Amino acid sequence: MQIIWNINTLTPTGPSIISVGTFDGVHRGHQAILRELQNRAQHTGACATMVTFEPHPQLVLQNMERSAIGILTSIEEKIEILNGLGLDRLVVAHFSPSFAALHPQFFVEQILINKLQMKQIIIGHDHAFGNKRSGDLALLEELAQPAGFRVESLAPMCAAGEIISSTLIRKCLSTGEIDKATQLLGRPYSLNGMVVHGQGAGRRLGYPTINLRPFSQYKLIPGNGIYASKTYIGGQPYQSVTYIGTRPTYGQSERVIETYLLDFNKEVYGEEVNIEFIAYIRDDEKFTNPAELVQQISRDIYQSMELLAKQPS
Repeated sequence: MQIIWNINTLTPTGPSIISVGTFDGVHRGHQAILRELQNRAQHTGACATMVTFEPHPQLVLQNMERSAIGILTSIEEKIEILNGLGLDRLVVAHFSPSFAALHPQFFVEQILINKLQMKQIIIGHDHAFGNKRSGDLALLEELAQPAGFRVESLAPMCAAGEIISSTLIRKCLSTGEIDKATQLLGRPYSLNGMVVHGQGAGRRLGYPTINLRPFSQYKLIPGNGIYASKTYIGGQPYQSVTYIGTRPTYGQSERVIETYLLDFNKEVYGEEVNIEFIAYIRDDEKFTNPAELVQQISRDIYQSMELLAKQPS
């Protein structure tokens, strides 16, 4: 997959079939757009091209009175997923207030047509772009015939009667609906980060954990609780149990991400790990004493092993 980080340096090399969007999560709806891009590109000899934005537009334009959005995929994760799905070319447009202020017609004519030689654009049902999101399907159809490109808007993809969207996936992850989030994404949700030193509470209880610091400060962290998970270290998968919470038994307030790996006893401080969330087990809760907590941890591990055993290998 070709990656274009600066559209201004791109030399046109041939016709493109394009989709434009944030594609946060690269969920099943986004994957349907990609499949359509690839199908049209194969039949026309054009380059299947996605134009995405970095950072996420809502991080740039967010209302300061509201909490910041949690992103589902960092740009690095998005690149890895799209590359694995066979996209020809990804254009990463730097999103800034000045970029957001661009008139949508200028964006279409100067970037999509002049730079990328767009012959067709495929968009989602609710796509909007440009200054104050004033660019939409109607504008694209108005510009299409004079400029010589085609426009197609795909119907939304639904699951269990709901339209698949990044917003819905964020809600599912925040409320512990891991199975539903996995279904909407088409894969387990994951966190990438570095192993850092913790306070050693798990080790003192007989269950040493690794403490994860996510690489992106904007990455969405699932809701507090206990999860059956799969953790990758150096590309090797390990069955694991992941805790997200504030350790209420110890009266602390800092939110942590701790993972207990089954059949693992190596020191991995400073190493990169990836945690996939497989199933939600229970809420975070306060115990009256460490012995009670240890008993519950043992039950959590047993339940996690049962759930992970049902997963396809």
